[in-house]
Formats: sequence, structure tokens, C-alpha cells
Amino acid sequence: MAEDEEGRISRFLSALAKPFKRRQTPTPTMPLWSSGIQEPIMAQGITIPALYAVSKENLILRTVIAKLGQEIFRRGYYWEKKFLSKCVECDEEFQHEEEECPTCGGQTRKPDVDQTTYAKWLMKQENSMDQTFMQVIHEVERDLDIVDDAFLVLVKEYYVDPETQEVSFFRVKDIVRGDPIFMRIVADKRGVRGGRYKTCLIHRDEVHSPGQEGECEICGGKMHEVHYVNMAGSGKTQYYIAGEVIHISKYQPSKLYGTSPVNTMWRQAMTLTAMDNYIYTAYQKRRSPKGIISVTTDNLESMKSFWKSVDEKMERDPHYIPKVGIESSSGRGGVNWVKFMDTLEEMQYIAVRDEIRNRIAAFFGVSSIFMIDSGKSGGLNNEGMQILVTNRAVEFGQKVYTELLFPRLLKGFGITDWKITLYPNEEEDEITRLRRDEMEVNLAQRMMQLGYKPELMEQGDRDIRFTYTQPPPQPPAPPGGAPPPGGMPPGGAPPPMMPPGGMPPGGMPPPMMGGRPPMGGMMPPNMPPMMPPQPGMARPPMMPPSQPGGEGMGIRTPSSPARPQQRGSPGIGSPVTSVQQRGAAPTQGMRNSNALMNARRPRGA
Repeated sequence: MAEDEEGRISRFLSALAKPFKRRQTPTPTMPLWSSGIQEPIMAQGITIPALYAVSKENLILRTVIAKLGQEIFRRGYYWEKKFLSKCVECDEEFQHEEEECPTCGGQTRKPDVDQTTYAKWLMKQENSMDQTFMQVIHEVERDLDIVDDAFLVLVKEYYVDPETQEVSFFRVKDIVRGDPIFMRIVADKRGVRGGRYKTCLIHRDEVHSPGQEGECEICGGKMHEVHYVNMAGSGKTQYYIAGEVIHISKYQPSKLYGTSPVNTMWRQAMTLTAMDNYIYTAYQKRRSPKGIISVTTDNLESMKSFWKSVDEKMERDPHYIPKVGIESSSGRGGVNWVKFMDTLEEMQYIAVRDEIRNRIAAFFGVSSIFMIDSGKSGGLNNEGMQILVTNRAVEFGQKVYTELLFPRLLKGFGITDWKITLYPNEEEDEITRLRRDEMEVNLAQRMMQLGYKPELMEQGDRDIRFTYTQPPPQPPAPPGGAPPPGGMPPGGAPPPMMPPGGMPPGGMPPPMMGGRPPMGGMMPPNMPPMMPPQPGMARPPMMPPSQPGGEGMGIRTPSSPARPQQRGSPGIGSPVTSVQQRGAAPTQGMRNSNALMNARRPRGA
């Protein structure tokens, strides 16, 4: 396989030396775009300031956007190592410690801690607008949820070589938010940044059009391509080069701009706003009358005088009920009610409002339970499902930062060995982390029992991880068998061994405790359950059998009548002295037998 790989590489290198004619697939052009400053595509009559205005005035829309941002950044962020070891020669990264690169054999290194010193200090400081880094990120999230375009401006300080006019080095001095209302992208017809204007690092208000190549006319500095512009300057447009502005989209990214969610749900948001205005005016005195009373009469003046007196009485007594008598020369008369307004129930105000709210919340992935709507939760099971759905939306929003914004931000700082990660929002994640740590600790304990040496690894995500060292080889066992685990038994002498096939010399079985065989197996055939007492040897203490009776009563057997208990063996429930509790002193043979049983008994038995 290696020979084939080398053969392909050699053929490729030899092909490069030949005078081949190179051809490539044409890059598709975008005739809808003009070369220069690109404008975001908006609906007819809708502007970006109008999107921000309706998102601030509409209660439901603002609640959804605020809750989503709170859940995404609720637990903050942390710094994490991108690798544990990295090859110096081939730059291959490993997630475990390696002293030597297995690919090229070069030396490896650990992540450089000094890379994050300045970045951590700057992100803890307030910017020029008295904002912390998290406040700026919250503004970026609101821009994404409203217009789907967010701009993060890195204010850099360049150090230019006066002889070569080249940038020797730079540092990020400030991190501010770019307003999507005024920030624009400079691109060509294909959507590629740049290619239209060039500017100098010192004189940012002076630009050169295509065809005017060369140095700055004022200072003679090097010109750089413009990628972004800020059209909110006081009479002057601010131009930004590559690496100074970070632009991201969340919901529908494209080559240039995203697609505004509020622009998509514009009619629904304006309907909610109109409904709120209707309720507001309905409770004001300036509201329209609910209806009018039409009276059919032949004497209009008398009717006016009558209603004037009724109004005076109503002012004095609000509970006064006027009485109206109707007569006409024709014998006909009547009172008609003309209704101008429907009730809220007739207009289905609550049903329509809930439907629109659910539509807006479903787009952002925010459930009703996060909007403090307990009436729509539907029980514990449904609440758990709603939390799961919202957590998925939060996870999607966090990936935009951990995979797009933060890597570009660290690139601006020149950080290559570390990454910034947002803490997961799920409450269950902490429980899962603890369970995973517990399993890792239990595994380490088992590996220690096998002879391996665990070492705790340093992890930025607070997970417990161990590396294991292989145990040293064990020396061969001595001839004649190995001693039991734990060393020699007390007394210094090994326990008596049973010769294969029968009793030990002398015809006596080894001593046992309570008639239990020392090896944990079956009794040999024709072996008495207890060792007969020997002269000068004390009988090991035995517990009396569980028989009916108690203190002051005899022990009853089926074949014999009750007999009084012996003083040497206390009965059930009778007081026992300390000498009786300790029993007789064990002999050397009994100690050897007990040591053998304990050595062969499994752990935990």
C-alpha cells in the first residue's frame, strides 16, 4: 500500500514538470448582483429599521427573542484545548499525549498557554462603549434573530515597517458590534469579498477604484482591498479590510446576506401589534361607541329635551334607568339598536392570538413553557418534550458561535491551540456528566485492581479522564506452588495440606470451624463432620441450634424430653459473659486452617 502511494505521488510530481495545458470549471456568475457595495434583499416597503422597530414593539416577538438569547448564553463560555499533543514537523494533532509523532516520528508539543493570556485579559475588559464581551455577544444574537446578519468589528492596531511599508505585527485593541442597518458588504458579481475598492491602513477615508493600482497618494503606504463598509459615518464612509469584520448568518446564510426571520413573519407580527392596539384603544375613552340608538318619532324636539333630562339624571345617579314612552300620529314608532363593534369572543381574539404566537415561537424553537404559559403546557410529559425541543434550538444557536464566530475571533488573535465553547444549556447534561465521571472512576478502580496505574488527565471541559500505565511483568512463580494471596498465615507456618486421595498421615482430618470444609468444596467421603476432641485441646466454640425455648427453658428434641441447659453453653436469650463470647483460645492448627479459608474465599463473599 505504501509503495502504491509513493507511486501516485511520484507520478503527480512528474506530471507537474510536463508542459500540460490546464483547464478548470468556470465559476458561476451572479448577474443579480452588481459589483461594489451590496445591499440586502428586503420585501417591498420593509426596511431594516422597520424590522427592529416591530421586534421592539411586539411583546410576543420580543419575548421569544429574549428567551432564546438567555438560554443560549445562560451558563457562559469556557476555554478548551484543541488537542493534547501536536507534531512539530507535520502539524498533526492528537487527542492523547504522544512523545513522538507516529506519522513522521517528529517531536510533539502541548498547547501553548501563553496564546490565551492577552485574549482572556481583553475579553474581561469593557470596550470603548463600556460593554463587556458577553453584552456584545448578546447584541450579536439579537441581530441574528431579527435580520439574520451580525457584524463583529475587531479594532486592530497595526505596526507598519517604515522602510518596507509592510505590517510587521498587529494586536486586537477592541471588540465592538457593527450595526446591520449601516454595515454593507463589498463584493464582485460572484459574491467574492473585495475586488472593488482599495484603501490605506492610515487614510481609511481614501479609496482607489479598480485600475488605480499602486501606493497611497498621501503616505505612500500599501493599499488593501476593502471587504466591508460602514455607511453611518458622519459624512464619511468607513472602510474595513480583510480580517477586521466578522460576518455570520444563522437561519439562511448565503454568499452575502442572510434572510430576516422578522421579514418573513412581518404580517403576523403586525397583526399582533394591531390586536394589541385594538385592546388598548378599547379601554380608552377615545374608543368608538359600541352602537347607536335609533328612535322613530314625529316630535324630534321633545325627544331631545327628554334625553337632555335623562343625561342630567344619569350624571347624578349612574344607576338611574330612564323610562321612554313612544307615540306618533301614525300610530307607529320604535327603537332600533345599531351595533358598531363585535365582542372579543365574536372576533375569536384569543384563538387568533394564540395561533399567531405559536407560529412565531415555532420558528425560533421556543416552547410555550419558556414563555410562562402554563395553560398550554399540557402536563409533565408534554413539558419535558417542550424543554427538549427548546434545547435543540439552543444547541443549534450555540453551534453558530462555537463553529463560526469564535474560531474567526480566535484567528484574529492568532490563537491556534485553543477554542472557546459555550456550556450546554440542558439541565440533564450536568447529570449525564456526573454519571460519566462516576463510570470513569469505577473503571479506574478496577484497573488498579488489575495492577494498572491510572493518571488523571487535564481536561478543559471538566470531564474526568484517566490514562493507564501497563503493570510491570510479574516474576515467575517458585517451584512447589505459590503461597496464598496476602502472604503467609499468622504463625509463620504454612497450613497443612491434604494429600491427594485421602486423609493426612495419622488418619486425622485438618481442623475445621463449625464443620465447614477449609477449601469451600464438598466433604471427603467417610469424613466426620467435626474433629473429635483431643486430650489437651479445647473444642472450638459452636452456636447452639435454633430450637424453641428461651431463658429458663430446656432444649426439646423429638426423641428426648426437655432437659436443662448446661452452664457451659448458654441458651437462647441468656446472658453471656465476656469469656464465653471470646471462646477458647485457638490452637496453631486452627489458625492455619482459618488462614487458608480466608485466602481461598472470594472477595466480597
